[in-house]
Amino acid sequence: MSYIYTPKGKAREYSPLALNIYRGCSHGCIYCYVKSMPGQRVDVPCPRKDIVSGLKKELLKTTIRDQVLLSFISDPYQEIDVDRRLTRQCLKELLKYFVPVAILSKGGNRILRDLDIFQDFKELIKVGATLTFRDESDREHWEPGAAPTQERLFVLEKCHQKGIKTWASFEPVIKPEQSLRLIEETIGYIDQYKVGKWNHDKRAELIDWESFGNRAVEILRKYKKKFYIKNDLRKHITIELSPKEMDPDALALYRKQGEQMLL
Repeated sequence: MSYIYTPKGKAREYSPLALNIYRGCSHGCIYCYVKSMPGQRVDVPCPRKDIVSGLKKELLKTTIRDQVLLSFISDPYQEIDVDRRLTRQCLKELLKYFVPVAILSKGGNRILRDLDIFQDFKELIKVGATLTFRDESDREHWEPGAAPTQERLFVLEKCHQKGIKTWASFEPVIKPEQSLRLIEETIGYIDQYKVGKWNHDKRAELIDWESFGNRAVEILRKYKKKFYIKNDLRKHITIELSPKEMDPDALALYRKQGEQMLL
């Protein structure tokens, strides 16, 4: 069994490699695409079998320099991790081998208990959150078990203050005006942005994706932010993008051969 894997399809736009520590998620997001995946019980979160010991063995055998994302089919800082703390154990193993890590979570303040490890990674880690709604009533409806948006923003700002690279995923975009406001309001402490649209729902067809995409690009360019526009959204916008703005790996972390950190 391989724990670190290469994502396929649309997931590949987020990271060259990925690691899922848990199966299932307690956040209960209505739009979650994992619900449609065969064999996934999203309502019953549980650790992957032998995740820490298996990861240890894998890292002993394989040199990994490309970025590893935590996580795709679950959240590394969902409620179950409060007691299990498997994310912290996995981070310690990844740190031993200088593996670049990107964290994506809606876990809010739970993330901050690993702030010390993030700082040990130095330039080889970035911490991110999915940002979907600015209005808390919308967030409660669509993401009932996830941390409030303001809590996620607090965590990103705290990480930024500590010198940790931050990023945000704007996908799905369900309320475009809320997403655009969040982009503008987070410019000061988010370093990188990945922007997509809303898939797997017919209501997405009613959204003016050209207007949203063009406006998002204009805002991000205005503030000279690094960003990537996902393929599904790119098809709709009329602004010409640079090669880096269309390169899914332009924002990914990478450890050069022979490069190590001072721990």
